[in-house]
Amino acid sequence: MVRLGIEFDEEAQKKLDIPLGQRELYPSVGKYIAEILREQGVNIAFGVPGGHIWHFIDAISRIGIKTITFAHEQNAVYAGEAYSQVTQKPAVCYGTVGPGTGNSFSAMQQAWLSNTPIIYLAGGIEVEHDGLFNTIQESYAHRFFEHVTKWSPRVIYPWQVKQFLTRGFKIAQAAPRAPVAFELGIDLLFSKDDEMRQHYWGGFFQKHSDYVEKWRGEDTPKPLTSAANPEAVAKAAKAIVEAKRPFLIIGDQAAWDQAGPEMEEFVNLMKIPFTTRRLGRAVISEKHKNYHRGFPPFRKDIDLMISAGLKVGFFDGYGRGWPQTIQISNCQEQVWTYIKTLEVLLGNLKAVFKQLNDYIKANNLQAQLSPERDEWLRKCQESHAQAVSKRRDKAYKYGPDHPRYREKDILHYGYMSQIIREVNDELYGSKTRVMIDGYTMSDFVMPYLEFTRPASCITANDQAGVGHGVGQAIGAAFGDMEKGELLPILALMGDSGMMNAGWDVEVAVRHKLPIVYLVTNNGGWMPGMKYIWYGPNWDVLGDQDVYGNIWQGHKQMGEERPIDIQFEKFAESIGAYGMVCNRSEKFREDLKKAYSIAEKGQPVVMNCIMDQHLVNRATMGPAYCLMYAHIPYHELPYRGKAARKRFLSQWFEGLKNEPDMAFPDSWEPLTEEEFGYEPKEEFFK
Repeated sequence: MVRLGIEFDEEAQKKLDIPLGQRELYPSVGKYIAEILREQGVNIAFGVPGGHIWHFIDAISRIGIKTITFAHEQNAVYAGEAYSQVTQKPAVCYGTVGPGTGNSFSAMQQAWLSNTPIIYLAGGIEVEHDGLFNTIQESYAHRFFEHVTKWSPRVIYPWQVKQFLTRGFKIAQAAPRAPVAFELGIDLLFSKDDEMRQHYWGGFFQKHSDYVEKWRGEDTPKPLTSAANPEAVAKAAKAIVEAKRPFLIIGDQAAWDQAGPEMEEFVNLMKIPFTTRRLGRAVISEKHKNYHRGFPPFRKDIDLMISAGLKVGFFDGYGRGWPQTIQISNCQEQVWTYIKTLEVLLGNLKAVFKQLNDYIKANNLQAQLSPERDEWLRKCQESHAQAVSKRRDKAYKYGPDHPRYREKDILHYGYMSQIIREVNDELYGSKTRVMIDGYTMSDFVMPYLEFTRPASCITANDQAGVGHGVGQAIGAAFGDMEKGELLPILALMGDSGMMNAGWDVEVAVRHKLPIVYLVTNNGGWMPGMKYIWYGPNWDVLGDQDVYGNIWQGHKQMGEERPIDIQFEKFAESIGAYGMVCNRSEKFREDLKKAYSIAEKGQPVVMNCIMDQHLVNRATMGPAYCLMYAHIPYHELPYRGKAARKRFLSQWFEGLKNEPDMAFPDSWEPLTEEEFGYEPKEEFFK
């Protein structure tokens, strides 16, 4: 039994000689905040305390909610984001006025883009100094959070608190889910509610007059739901039956709506192949016989696309080239007008797929499927099996038997990706939750990963940032702990993300969380770009930035950092276990050892030394060609020239006269002729 603070224990208060409120602030706004969080089923909160918010942080703790203290507010919100995605509950995060809330902004923007319900409790200044900028830590969280939240009010009066927070939980969980922020200034926190109310509107309003305790009874913490128009369901079901080669793509909202069982019944009934995206991965297990990783190579044969809870945006090519589509969404904001649409089913995805299944079975539509459907499904199943085999064979090519990786103490991202898949499946049945937080690694590993439980693939979503994996792994671990499903968690970090956020690995150490932080160390932000666009020594930059040149008396490094930063020593300094991994033949056992240590409650940091030559494919794609269109063509290394010629010949007439060039493979290390400039370090070769 949790011991409650006496302000929450009416029976204990009766035993006091001097009533509460005569020697302390009672009732306090912090008490009101804590009571609503408890009513909403909150068990844990993430943040960094500070002077302007101690009133409610202490109250949250004294009511029995666990507070998790970070070194940086950004990591606390990232933890809340992953916790919410794993538990399907809103996460509570907090930060003090000024630097605290400012530090949270980037992570709040990511939660906004990933449609994650965060309840953010922010500090605020005294109202009388508004706009003077003469008080400590002056800032206005309600203004700057309005860009990345559904609602960000500045709460002024104590009697607003309970109804505002109750509304906030409802709003945050309404599709599309999103953060809500409250600025809770010190004028509010220092207020005596009863005395103030006597002078507000002549004391006309009762205490918390717009608030009803547990307004939906036991369902108060749950999101509101709705179902689709029955006529639209009937039309969509008939179209799905009549299609010869339909394909289902499952997105994030299917995970939020916990629609897995209904969607699995649907794909079984209709014999439909499917793929998954981001948080939608493993809404249906990726071991399901109808699963296909990504679109099949014969995607032009698809005659009906079914998009379920998917944000069809940049990473999906905005649906260009899709056939006619049935869009199934839980909100009108994510029904896309740039897609040729046969029907829209608008409602909670769990409810909508139940409607579809019920209609199909009531009308025995599954019996009307043509033999072509069986043939189509079989073709997709064979394609998936072939792709898995092909990817495995390709990865093994770059393992211990490859001359480069036999000779050098470096690892290939592709080989590493295959081994991660195999070890995760062998040890945990592919139930490992994986945080994706390394730019180069993300391109290699995503096709290789296999997941069997929802919310296992946790990313930066459209934010496409770095550093989030440290906090996300912590939040996911606490979520699994709450659900009784705790397994080791793998955070795939780039070295830059680890430099950005790594000190909060200490939070994982403090709470003995089973997390493996695998750092793919290739020497900084930009090595993936340098061989394509700059040269091995950053040769096209100004002389003051070229690698090896002297500026202000010391050697320059271009836009990278030393490859020999010892992340394993950093780990040891905060109580984690540190490892160096640089040999392909040892990597499988290294990863198993890391998991074994993590299982015992000690987080692990694996410093994996990577091949700098390898890049994310996108760095040679059309978007990057445009970003680097300013560099003179004759100064570009071979791969940059080949990329520009392929993608920008229609824009730059002179490129048409340049000789044809073989387009490089992002998996292949550079050949000598591809450098363009003589490398100044052996490691660059």
